[in-house]
Amino acid sequence: MATQGGNQEPGVVERLSKRGEEAFTRLAEELGRNERVADALGKALSAKGRLDGASRRALGQVGLAAADELKDLRAHVEKLEKRLAKLEGGPSEQESAKRSETKKTPSARKRTTRVKTDQEKAPSPPAGRALGGGSGRGSSAG
Repeated sequence: MATQGGNQEPGVVERLSKRGEEAFTRLAEELGRNERVADALGKALSAKGRLDGASRRALGQVGLAAADELKDLRAHVEKLEKRLAKLEGGPSEQESAKRSETKKTPSARKRTTRVKTDQEKAPSPPAGRALGGGSGRGSSAG
């Protein structure tokens, strides 16, 4: 392995790493020239795009946000918190950033649960029936 001196030859690990990178680069170039591989990659990327779009639509229909949307929203909220703190003359930006880094839950409010009485509980749907009232088999009644 390489020593701290820096004037000596690279160690075994460094040489193997360099050879592995060169071999991988050659392989990637050869695969890139292959028409079948290029077509397969194109189809895979197209399918991934369609899947991403479908999953976003499905998440939107049930009222959930995608992970990248949440990340953007968190960043926006953090910017707004900093602006508000600056306007109010409140805690410094470092304290605000530190607080947002340590905060793990979206709400600091403690949630409490209450046991429902028998009168408040909704009856379960009959066995084999979907909650929406349909057959649950994806076809309309007819």
